[in-house]
Amino acid sequence: MHEANEWIRRGFDVVMMTTFVLSAVYFILTVVALFLRRRTVAAEQTVPAEFPRITVQIPTYNELAALHCAECCLAFDYPENRLQILIGDDSDCPEISAQINAFAAGHPRIQVCRRGGNAGFKPGNLNHMLKQTTGDYILILDSDFLPKKDFLRRLVQPVIKDPTLAGVQAAWHIANVHQNHTTLMGAGIVNVIHIVILPFIKRFAHTGVFCGSAELVRKDMLLENGGWTSGTLTEDVDYSLRVIAAGGHIFYLEDLQCTCEVPYTPRDLFRQQMRWAYGVMRAFMNHGHKLLLSRLTRTRTKIAAVCFGGGYIMVACFILTTLFGLLNIASAWGLEPSDSPYTLAKLVVDTVGNFLLTCGMLISSLCASFIAGVSLRNVGKLVLASLSIGLVLIFFVGKGLFKAAFGFPMQWFMVRKNGNALTEAA
Repeated sequence: MHEANEWIRRGFDVVMMTTFVLSAVYFILTVVALFLRRRTVAAEQTVPAEFPRITVQIPTYNELAALHCAECCLAFDYPENRLQILIGDDSDCPEISAQINAFAAGHPRIQVCRRGGNAGFKPGNLNHMLKQTTGDYILILDSDFLPKKDFLRRLVQPVIKDPTLAGVQAAWHIANVHQNHTTLMGAGIVNVIHIVILPFIKRFAHTGVFCGSAELVRKDMLLENGGWTSGTLTEDVDYSLRVIAAGGHIFYLEDLQCTCEVPYTPRDLFRQQMRWAYGVMRAFMNHGHKLLLSRLTRTRTKIAAVCFGGGYIMVACFILTTLFGLLNIASAWGLEPSDSPYTLAKLVVDTVGNFLLTCGMLISSLCASFIAGVSLRNVGKLVLASLSIGLVLIFFVGKGLFKAAFGFPMQWFMVRKNGNALTEAA
């Protein structure tokens, strides 16, 4: 019995130390990102003799919000003869499709693509739109994204200067961050990615990662790499790993933001993050070894790619720490007080101490959210959300990682956002 207790305590110590190291890494990355952010200077825009040909792809599934996104694209300050706008309508609601048709009829520059189903999910939709894509580069926008008038003109600047780039990823700005505790939590996750992780990867490895929307993708390179992997839940990360393993580079344009939303109900946030965790895990399982063994990829870039998935490693460590902690307590159950290593006071002190040692991700989220515009009076709400909604969220993320690791399928589902509520009201 005592031997089993000793193994449990050792396991707890190992996982706890791993969590502490990862937490410290997040804290350091946050400090570095915020320090370097002050030194960021917006790049000058060039006016080429001829802008690259661009195809905007707006994949949608029962979302009238796509029409608002398309309206923003119609207003782009970009040569009309170099711009194509496609709406990939996978809707199974005839009323929604009818309204999309009516919108396209009133705006001849809009083309609607349909394939009669949702096979392969979003990447299947994107692959279908490739058949009608005439641009040299593809701008992918999810339905809830609302780019500004000068967005595309600024987004193409890096590929004008360096045509060898695989593409460009813009930053995200969450419009509904202050809506409730759920949106504060969801925005905190996005802000860590776009204000801490991606800027670090850019400076450390001189590359980036596609994030699924507000991204400019070089068409010929996409086709050479086999297009989007149909059926994946995070086709962006899947393709990014393939690009990086092949020696390609993605530019992260942190000075350019595109407005978007996060889910506003806990249920939808849980499902979204579970889906992301599953998709990222499967992407690393499918392509991680190719990346690590690639002779075309620098060691720095490989380290940066691992850092991108580091958040999910931390979640796994949090879950293991909890399991080992519970086993520790259970193993002491029934022992005499003099033999038990635990007292109520010690449990409280250890719990608080362990939290302080492993709260690097929370600190990162708070700092990134503050930089992104979250007011000081809402920082406390974000802490509360992290310690309530966030704790439940860890379980769902862990579920996604578990399913991916053991090859269980993950159901696709659309998460509700404010823009999507237009569909319910229609």
